[in-house]
Amino acid sequence: MPALQLSDSRTLTYEDYGDPNGWPVIFNHGFSDSRLIRNPDNNLTASLGVRIISADQPGVGGSSPLRGRRMVDWGKDMEELADHLDVQTFSVIGHSGGAPHALSIANKLPDRVNKVVLASPVGPLDYPGMTDLLRHPDIKLIAKLHRWPSLIRWLCRLSAYQANRNIKGFIQQNAKKDASDAALFLRDPALKKMFEESFLAGVAQKGEGLFEMIMALWHWGFDPSNIEASVKIFYGDADDIIDTQMSKQLSSLLPNSATQIWHQLGHYGFVNKYCWVDLLKSARN
Repeated sequence: MPALQLSDSRTLTYEDYGDPNGWPVIFNHGFSDSRLIRNPDNNLTASLGVRIISADQPGVGGSSPLRGRRMVDWGKDMEELADHLDVQTFSVIGHSGGAPHALSIANKLPDRVNKVVLASPVGPLDYPGMTDLLRHPDIKLIAKLHRWPSLIRWLCRLSAYQANRNIKGFIQQNAKKDASDAALFLRDPALKKMFEESFLAGVAQKGEGLFEMIMALWHWGFDPSNIEASVKIFYGDADDIIDTQMSKQLSSLLPNSATQIWHQLGHYGFVNKYCWVDLLKSARN
């Protein structure tokens, strides 16, 4: 697992896969996920002529925590990673809570980000009506507890404990609460293994990464309406985690955006082979 020491002495762990000579894309994982989330067929990724760079967010995997972080901070971290890898111009992809991370990079580096592609994105939760569009019961509870961070931290540690104690049972419980993604979680052996590894990396630091991302979903530190890059938003119309209206609301805030529906797919549908191809083709130069 490659790691970079950032200018403030924090550690950033990341993956670099796909076609090493392909178009570079910085992938931003969502809540409870990690740098490991992807379609597990790396040959497919390479065949599309794309090089994926995927980093663990603070407190996830081997990346150092950053207490009190905001979304705007991620843009600088990714600037350092891109410089380290000598990547000058690239696209960004973000899934769910990784969407504002992707937009943070575009906000920080408007002259270097070619395209933004989002899948089932989370909008700025401090905007009017946004939290009403959360559907998953655990996430709705977290939104209600937003002003009590000590309770949220306890819930994140509990989730980490449950995942580490029994990752297969943890995923089965997630499948019950997120029925539209149950087949992805449980049926395909390669996808199942990927989710197990990704979720375990997501809670590797006793849920610190979960906590830090949750708190950063409010008050991003930048205005989405200032994003200059072209933005393509994909979302599944069977999403059990976020109402499809959130994608539309976020699109309305972005000056140069378009949306596309994945029919009969849920929140994690982007790891499906055909959706993964959609994402990567949309991100290519």
